[in-house]
Amino acid sequence: MALLTEAFVPGAAPPSLPVARLAAAPGRATRAPERGTPWTLAAAASALAAGVAVKRRATRASAGARTAVGMGAEAGLLKKNRKKMREMEVEMMEGALKTLFARMDEPDIYKVREILMRLAKTNPRPNQSLAGDWIIFWASREGCIDKLFGTGMTDEGWWMQMQEYLLRFGKKKEGRVCEAIEIIRKVGPFPNQSNCLRGKYAISGTNRLKITFKEMKTDEGKDLEFREGKDKLVVDVDVIYSSKNMIAIQWEDANGECDFYVLTRVSNIIAERDKFVGTSRARYFFN
Repeated sequence: MALLTEAFVPGAAPPSLPVARLAAAPGRATRAPERGTPWTLAAAASALAAGVAVKRRATRASAGARTAVGMGAEAGLLKKNRKKMREMEVEMMEGALKTLFARMDEPDIYKVREILMRLAKTNPRPNQSLAGDWIIFWASREGCIDKLFGTGMTDEGWWMQMQEYLLRFGKKKEGRVCEAIEIIRKVGPFPNQSNCLRGKYAISGTNRLKITFKEMKTDEGKDLEFREGKDKLVVDVDVIYSSKNMIAIQWEDANGECDFYVLTRVSNIIAERDKFVGTSRARYFFN
């Protein structure tokens, strides 16, 4: 018992034994990869490949732009060539028509109509280009100019004949005024006479033309009466073709019979009138 007691008597604590602690594993030193290592080479290769790809895309874009510009220029040139070819074709057909009129007093009306129909296809809105000074160069039948456009003076007898007919279509901004001059040839030792008609014209649709003359005078300034006691002369026709050099007009009667009129441009109807009657006999025109 004494031994047990002695054994459990409190005393100084026995010296502590050193406790072994596990040291943390030393961390790996992180060093910048050295030049020439596989990682560096891979990164450089990737960057180089990306640069090449960008350059290739830029080259393709530049080539595409050049191609687009080239195609645009080619399209523009092609358009100009087509326009030039159309103009040349029109000039050839107009020339052929004039030659046909010049060579024959009575040209084949079917050939004339064929050329006119071909010309008509080149201008879808022929009544839009009328402004200017014109002369009726050809008509399909003798007497049809007097019947449709004339004052009626030639109705008095065979000794008076229509020699020339001049027309001036004013511009839209000028009120679409229409002036006409008929040159009457008198059989015998008499000078030519000119009469003046004045009015306005209107267009509708793509080819309709309506001229309304409300005033007619001789070259001496005397008023002329309209046919059948009317107070105006109305000319209602279809414009089948027009260009800067030529106008073609068609008139159809109640029976479906058609007359054709071809007008060519002149520089000035007053100057043309003076060629036929002289300035002294035309002093009252367009006062």
